[in-house]
Amino acid sequence: MTKIRILLQGGHVYETFCGADAPLLEQLRQFLTAGGAGLAQLQIEQEGRARGLAIPFSQIVAVETEPPVVWQHRDQPGAIRPAPYIRIPGFLSTEENAAVLDFAVRKQPEFRASTVEGGRQGYRHSQVLMKFDDMGLDFAGRVRELVPEAAQYFGLDIPAGYDFEMQMTTHGDGDYFRIHSDNGSPSTASRILTYVYYFSRDPLPFSGGHLRLYDDSRVDPSSWIPVATFADITPQNNMLLLFPSRAFHEVLPTLCRTTDFASGRFTINGWIRSPAIAVS
Repeated sequence: MTKIRILLQGGHVYETFCGADAPLLEQLRQFLTAGGAGLAQLQIEQEGRARGLAIPFSQIVAVETEPPVVWQHRDQPGAIRPAPYIRIPGFLSTEENAAVLDFAVRKQPEFRASTVEGGRQGYRHSQVLMKFDDMGLDFAGRVRELVPEAAQYFGLDIPAGYDFEMQMTTHGDGDYFRIHSDNGSPSTASRILTYVYYFSRDPLPFSGGHLRLYDDSRVDPSSWIPVATFADITPQNNMLLLFPSRAFHEVLPTLCRTTDFASGRFTINGWIRSPAIAVS
């Protein structure tokens, strides 16, 4: 049996006992980890007689248990979670940041129009560079250093032998990418963690181009859907952004002041994904 002491506003305390699988423990866990309304239904003993007691969850200040109970957070179906992300300004040194932009400008002839799986028209407009091993900077190594901490923060299970994907993208005047998730198709389903590194001239030579990262709601243990609320993240030179690849997001239209290629919205972006399975 577990002894429960419920501390209420105003200094009142109620004690009761229940089994490890009692509904009361689950009710209290949901309140303590996610908040909520409703009543805690208690049964207390007083002068040898059992009495029922209902306490509004809003009045509960704290709960003591003996022996100790570990209250773990579990997302409930339908519960809305704020858009999850980690933002790291000043990711590279000033010199490295400038060198990445110089490299992108030199590679302009090698950028190609971006596409989406299935060839959907009007869904994405930008240019990408898929191979740039000669950048002269171990950018992948810098991101890899952050993977364990990011995985822990987001509660992601990333295998030790994960694959690392990387590409360079530029958005010119009017370019965009409609709402999507980075692991929403069979060929991308193994993506776990997304990273985006922003680089550009300083001050920003464009406006717009925000990353709109949607709040989400769990449908079942493996499925999430976007909801109507979101966070708009402003592009900032030399900033790294990380978020779970399941998160729905879009790139809002970029508005450039000139047609100069070097004045666009540039990113190095990619994914941490489960290792490919070799087929014999």
